[in-house]
Amino acid sequence: MVSGFPISEAQLVALFAESIAYGMHVVTFAFCMYSWVHRSKASQSARSWPWMSIAIALFIVGTLDVSFNLYHNIIAFILYTGPGGANGEFEKLSNWVNVMRSVWARLCALISDAALIYRCWVVYSPSARRWSVVAFPILLWLGVAACAFMDVFYLCTLHLNTSIPLATGLRPWLYAYFSITLALNVLTTGMIVHPLWKTRKLTSEYFKLRSRKRDRLKGLIRIFIESALLYTLSVAISVIMEMVQSNGYYPVTDVSAQLAGFTFDLIIIRIWRGVSTEQTRAFADSMSKSPMAPGKAPWEESSDINSFEVHLESDASETMV
Repeated sequence: MVSGFPISEAQLVALFAESIAYGMHVVTFAFCMYSWVHRSKASQSARSWPWMSIAIALFIVGTLDVSFNLYHNIIAFILYTGPGGANGEFEKLSNWVNVMRSVWARLCALISDAALIYRCWVVYSPSARRWSVVAFPILLWLGVAACAFMDVFYLCTLHLNTSIPLATGLRPWLYAYFSITLALNVLTTGMIVHPLWKTRKLTSEYFKLRSRKRDRLKGLIRIFIESALLYTLSVAISVIMEMVQSNGYYPVTDVSAQLAGFTFDLIIIRIWRGVSTEQTRAFADSMSKSPMAPGKAPWEESSDINSFEVHLESDASETMV
């Protein structure tokens, strides 16, 4: 399959695909910054800084990755005059540009996954067992970090003239890296969605007269599933491309680097528009404490749902009220 898709063609396709994904990332990041600036004017709280810092970090790393991609293509197709033409340049496995592009891609994934784990921790922050809930995802994240380090290490030291999918020394670490990343994203997203789905199911009968509030939970579940689906799907395709040793690995992994920031921005934008997981968990807690007498809805015994709106940027100790 590799011979039918030369690395030079794969790199051109990768540059084109990543450029489109980067354009989407720029738009969502600009919207994210706009929302943050206007939110900062309305509130003196600086607790949105951690989330904005993650968005900025992902955008910077994504910009570096697409810039190095363009630079590498310019070198291969215009400046390189050695044997093998563009293929010869791209197949220099330990070339510093190749190494740095792998660093940017791995860094994007690590930052994105760390933010996902933290969000899961915030969702479970009312529970005394929140650390036990995120313990396994943290172990998976450490495994991803170890595999990423070994991948970059071998990429620096192999000094082979081949493509990444054909480098046998890299293959075990790439298999492990993508597989653990896939498991981490599926597991953690499921752990975030589960309490939302459970809350909606337990309280659905009380929302028959207030379908708008019931649909809020449904909307939150959809937000996390749809936002996670793009990035998780790209990781799954990356595993397949590596397994079949196809140069399609290059465009897929390059797009993944941009999707990490793009999907994060989408979630943040929706949060700052007034929809948050923490808001829902706070409401769920209020439901569990409210009398469930027959014929009496929970909101008749407690304050309205809107009083429980707590935004993502709140400190963990202040997230639930």
